[in-house]
Amino acid sequence: MGDETEQFASRFSNALNDLALFAGDDVHAPIRKVQGAKLAAVVRDALDAVAAVFETGTKAVRDWPERRGRVLAQIAAMRETLGRSGVDDELRRMARDLIELV
Repeated sequence: MGDETEQFASRFSNALNDLALFAGDDVHAPIRKVQGAKLAAVVRDALDAVAAVFETGTKAVRDWPERRGRVLAQIAAMRETLGRSGVDDELRRMARDLIELV
C-alpha cells in the first residue's frame, strides 16, 4: 500500500474506534472526560472519515450500494443530531447503530 492508502485506512480505523468508544455505555464518561469540549469535534471528524470511505465506489464488496446508502443516511442523520443536540444519548445510540452498519 502507498502512504496515502495507509493514511486513509488508518483514519477510518481510528474513526471507528472513536465512535465505538463514544457509543459504549461503560466508556462514554472517560472519553467525554478526556476529550471534554472537543468531543463534538472528535465525533464530527470520525463521521467525516467514515463518510469518506463510504462515498467511494467499489465492486469488490457484495451489497455495497445498499450498505453504502444505509451508512451515508445514518451519517447524515447523526450530523443533523450533532448540530441540533450535541453529543447526547441519542447521538450515542445512533453511533452504536452506525458501528453495526459498518
